Amino acid sequence: ISHDLGVVAGLADRVLVMYGGTVVENAPVDALYEHPLHPYTIGLLGAIPDIESETRLVSIDGSPPDLMQPLTFCPFASRCTYAFDRCWQELPTPIEHSHKHFVACFYDVANDQPREI
Repeated sequence: ISHDLGVVAGLADRVLVMYGGTVVENAPVDALYEHPLHPYTIGLLGAIPDIESETRLVSIDGSPPDLMQPLTFCPFASRCTYAFDRCWQELPTPIEHSHKHFVACFYDVANDQPREI
């Protein structure tokens, strides 16, 4: 378990990204780094320091959900720039986006549109 995806890349063959106690993305490590599909994964990857660059790290605005309450909607919705009405109404379940690459998100970041699921 780590928040440092830079370290994970060198140690794992497959990565499960969790947010709010739920798996939001599950993929082979190369697929996850080359084509992240969940907004939280994109945020984590944006926070990996690059010693050769002077660009600032990207932070994720907002606060995590209250896990003392049962989740009835996407746990990342309050922090997500892609969130729309459905995200606040249902808890997304993982779907297979491509071979062995699963994502639990109602928004298709690869095609920049809501998913039809």
